[in-house]
Formats: sequence, structure tokens, C-alpha cells
Amino acid sequence: MYGAQRLGGLADVYIKVNEPELAIDQIEYLLTIPSYYHVNILRLHPSCDPLRNNPRFRKLIGEPVS
Repeated sequence: MYGAQRLGGLADVYIKVNEPELAIDQIEYLLTIPSYYHVNILRLHPSCDPLRNNPRFRKLIGEPVS
């Protein structure tokens, strides 16, 4: 579980340095392993706000892509 926390931290860093695709790569992986990352958390968590308009992120969390 600690590895997942590190990867989540890495995703946060990627978001902060404006590397959304790298952040989404980490998030995609985190959703495939046992961790506290879940689609419902990603929909609500403020740290994901910079990704909200990204079509790849929207598809990942099950929201319509326009």
C-alpha cells in the first residue's frame, strides 16, 4: 500500500508541474492495484481539479467526453 501512496504522490507532482498525461498514466495504474484510489475519490478530490477538462481523465472517471 505504501508504494501506491508514493505513486499517488508522483501523480500529484505531475499535476502541479503541468504534466497531465504523466499524472493520468500514474492514476490509470493506481486504479488497477489495491490502493485507496477509486473513481469516486478522483471525481471529488480537489487535487484532480486541473485534470477535469482532460478528455482522457474524463473517460477514466466515467464522465462524458465532449
